[in-house]
Amino acid sequence: MKKILFSILAVAAVFALTFCTKHKIEYDAEVYKGGEAEIQLHYMEPINNVAANNIDSTYINGVLYANVKGGGTLYPYNGLPGGAVGRFYRVPAGNVNITLMRGGVEVYNRNVTLAQGKQNVIIHNLNEDPIVLDNKYPYWNTTAPAHVDNWGTDSVCKVMFINLLYETSTTPYRGKLQYQGIRQGEEAAGYFNVGEPVGFGEATDRVEIILHKSVFNSSGYQRIDYRILTETGDELMKWNGSKMVKYTDYWNGYIGRVYMHFFRGVRTASPVCNVSQWTSL
Repeated sequence: MKKILFSILAVAAVFALTFCTKHKIEYDAEVYKGGEAEIQLHYMEPINNVAANNIDSTYINGVLYANVKGGGTLYPYNGLPGGAVGRFYRVPAGNVNITLMRGGVEVYNRNVTLAQGKQNVIIHNLNEDPIVLDNKYPYWNTTAPAHVDNWGTDSVCKVMFINLLYETSTTPYRGKLQYQGIRQGEEAAGYFNVGEPVGFGEATDRVEIILHKSVFNSSGYQRIDYRILTETGDELMKWNGSKMVKYTDYWNGYIGRVYMHFFRGVRTASPVCNVSQWTSL
């Protein structure tokens, strides 16, 4: 019995020594110290969203940043890096080369000038330079917006609208577009503008949209219906696969979220134009 007790105490002492030993905990990450570019890369060419059009390998300055084996496929009307919201690739500021591969064949090789800080790089035509947009970071102030009367149940999300509309498969839409939204259940208040009208390749600011959530003890969301006006004030007409119709769409805006609405595709034919939503935060 004494021998058994001694063995138990010995084992306990070993465990105590093991767990009391100090270990240095290291995190597999690097602290961003500034001076570099941080980018999100988007593929918005007006093509069919099918597997044959996927970009299977993405190189930046000759370095493989994403490929299909690593879960880094760049899909039409989507972006990289994928996965968790708010991720960016860190690259040197200045002249940067972007190379894309499809089926082992190089389909894109262009240089772009990047500034320091966060940017969105948009490839809309494999024969043209990408569009570079300021990411408008940081997204939020540390205090509630002054115009929000009740910060407990009335809060906001942010939306940035990007005009990438093509009139035909090869020609961008010429006019400026006004993005507008209306809150579900509050239709009597009418439509509100989401930023100013923007031309092809341009983006609005990140616009605050007030949301009224229905359940107090929840993260909270509200459906927002959207439409687009042309420069003449008329509702934008689009091809829906069989006829021309007014463009309409809706997205649920969640309190505290920050979105980018990429309006892409072709207005008069297939692939039809629609908004692709990208969640920045």
